[in-house]
Amino acid sequence: MSLDQIKIDDAFRVLHQRAHEFISDQQEYLEADYGFGQFDQYTVDRENKSITFTNADGTALSFRFQAVGKLEAANQQWTWRWDANDVSPDELENLDVIKNYGDFYDFTFLTKPTFGASQQIAWALTAIAAYLRTAKGVFRIADGDTAEFIYLQEILA
Repeated sequence: MSLDQIKIDDAFRVLHQRAHEFISDQQEYLEADYGFGQFDQYTVDRENKSITFTNADGTALSFRFQAVGKLEAANQQWTWRWDANDVSPDELENLDVIKNYGDFYDFTFLTKPTFGASQQIAWALTAIAAYLRTAKGVFRIADGDTAEFIYLQEILA
């Protein structure tokens, strides 16, 4: 399913462009000031909603994160995190801003729980979520056939 098969108009394109510019600036800041993107590995603490990037020399950078959605590679299926059975009330509060924005502006991509999508669309949705929540950055957690897309809420260390 392509972006054009749901609903995309100039207003959505403008939102995506603003989100892309915003998150690109945020990522550049993280790269310049914290070396983000140059770490060897990462560990995810789902209970505390934190992700830590580390290098062999012991340097580390941690963030609190919010999952946005997941993309199943086998069937190219995007599912918003707010539609998950195990979504917490705190997460739902964070994600409702995105869904409500989609409702208000009639952006189906932000309100439809599940739909066919490419990795490019998943990144676009994650950038929009990060923009609407004024996030520090975005990241994709790979787990076999599924990729979880997150935005970085705050720097912990």
